[in-house]
Amino acid sequence: MQPSHAASPRSAGPVTGPGAGAVLESSRPRTDPAPWWLPPSTAALAGVIACLAADDRLLRVLVPLAVAALAWGAAVLWRRLRPVTFWRLSASGLQHLRGGRVRVTHAFSRERPLTVLVPGLDVLAPAEYGATNVGKLCATGVRDMGLAMFPFHLTARRLGAPVRITDEEGAASAAAVHWETVFARREAALLTAAAEGPLPAAQEGPVELSRADPGLRARQYGRRLAALAVGATALLVAAVTDGATAVPARVALINALGVATTVLAAGYLVRLAATRPERWTVSPERITAFDPLFGTVDLAAERVAGLVVQPLSAAATAGGGQSALLQVYGHDLALLGTAHTGRIPAQELFAVLRSRGYRVIEDGPRSRAYDLRPGFLPHQVAPDAVLSVTAEYLRWEGGSTEIRVQRADIGAMEINTRHGHPWLRLRGADGTEQLNAPLSALRISRTELRDRARAFGYPVTDPEHDAYQSAAYAGLAAGVVRDRPAAPALASAEPVVLDMPWSTRKWYYLAGAVLMVVVVGIAGFKTRYLSGDMSWLAWGLPAAAVAGALFGGLYDLRRPGLALGPDGIRLASRGGSGRTRWEHPRPSIGGIGVDTHEEGQEALFVWSPTGQVIRKESFDLPDTDQLREACESAGLPFGRPDPGRWGPPPEI
Repeated sequence: MQPSHAASPRSAGPVTGPGAGAVLESSRPRTDPAPWWLPPSTAALAGVIACLAADDRLLRVLVPLAVAALAWGAAVLWRRLRPVTFWRLSASGLQHLRGGRVRVTHAFSRERPLTVLVPGLDVLAPAEYGATNVGKLCATGVRDMGLAMFPFHLTARRLGAPVRITDEEGAASAAAVHWETVFARREAALLTAAAEGPLPAAQEGPVELSRADPGLRARQYGRRLAALAVGATALLVAAVTDGATAVPARVALINALGVATTVLAAGYLVRLAATRPERWTVSPERITAFDPLFGTVDLAAERVAGLVVQPLSAAATAGGGQSALLQVYGHDLALLGTAHTGRIPAQELFAVLRSRGYRVIEDGPRSRAYDLRPGFLPHQVAPDAVLSVTAEYLRWEGGSTEIRVQRADIGAMEINTRHGHPWLRLRGADGTEQLNAPLSALRISRTELRDRARAFGYPVTDPEHDAYQSAAYAGLAAGVVRDRPAAPALASAEPVVLDMPWSTRKWYYLAGAVLMVVVVGIAGFKTRYLSGDMSWLAWGLPAAAVAGALFGGLYDLRRPGLALGPDGIRLASRGGSGRTRWEHPRPSIGGIGVDTHEEGQEALFVWSPTGQVIRKESFDLPDTDQLREACESAGLPFGRPDPGRWGPPPEI
């Protein structure tokens, strides 16, 4: 099948019967205005033309740049106008479409289903005699078995004709059975998520996750602009010849290199501007995600039943590195969209999604979570059941189901916290783990479970609650013996603005002065034949340095400032009084500080109350001592949130 870059459901039209409305299409490839081969190829072409037209000072610059611009325009026009090829899976069959017209339709049914060979992902359609090889399956643009096959397999099941998965001849045995088992578990988890509804959200505020940070983007732009400046300087040097009639070979070479460098730097600058970084905004009401591979996914929370995770290796994506893809499914098991985590840490993103009430489904080894005995899943067998504690047994009782576990079979009941949610671990009389489930799935509160179990004499422990009570009683006792500490000063209503330290700002002035001195020096050297007197450089170079420092000062007036107040923290231009670049409200802040990130450089971090990183700023870095004083004055927490800080354990 034709490789594509996303998979999304489409309107099925007037289709009746099982799975009516179930449609899977391989979406149109995203238009890339600057493919990877375009900048180097156009740069080489422009350099060759510049060498051929070296005798004319005007043509050797304008013609190569014009040819490079025409090549870019032709490439973009071709990508936009060429007929789009994609595939559609619906009740009408597997259809091959080109330019909006159906070219081939492969019909299938329950008796004669489609066949997918693993691990090659070749699709075989039933024919009058045997089967027809349709092509490679690539439903999501990434050549990965799990992501390519699962929506294809699931949509076919909804249509009433499951896809048959078969091992290729000579391939490893039992691969097809393995993937059928994985897909069955994913489908069961999606059905459970659709039946149980969203998880209880531990936090209510939205969280924005993005890598790369503004500092990294600024450095990337700076490198490309520096290369562009080098190319422009080479063109300027080649434009002023030594006065001879014939163009020297060195001038032609400098001109060709300048043209090639300028075209290459401009091409990569366009690629950087067109490739926005991955960005996720997660709130209990909505998920908005963007990545360069799949584009934008914007879904309301009530449409989302679960997100299926598929880890990817470096060979599976063009960007390389360990990452993951998330397929978003609705309550009718329709594929709503696909998004790529990119450089965002996958586990950090999954924790944010779970804390906002979304169900993240990950593959893994078969777990005994929820199992009291093989095949026993209380939240699936009795989805409407409620856990109750009696003197003789634990009971899950629903509308038509009742499951009991005798007290003699219970060795220990442990209540703990995972990802901000209370969990129950149940151990048997022999010490083996029989159940490990969140209390939200068991539909009982932490306080009720603990109090009733202790009242009936069950071996239950809740170490977090006991530690909290001990710390609270110790604090009360200490307050009786010692004088109460002085009340902290009220936070100032006016925001505290932190300016960038002089150690960073001084480089604006130094860079401006050095750049102007270099430009004046090159201009003086190239115009030395106009007059033999070079004494003006004695005052021209200092004047250029002063002018460059003034330009650096003008840029320094636009420097950003960090404003901290009772409402939260924000970064704004013009020293904190201009346009806001980013901000975080006070309820979403658990800590602010300067720390070292994975690249070994210091950065400004903003943490959520649960310790998750919600902002990392590497470019505009304030002084640590001034940041601490500003946080104390504004009433904001300084430093990384302390996970060991005692507080009441979560309830549901």
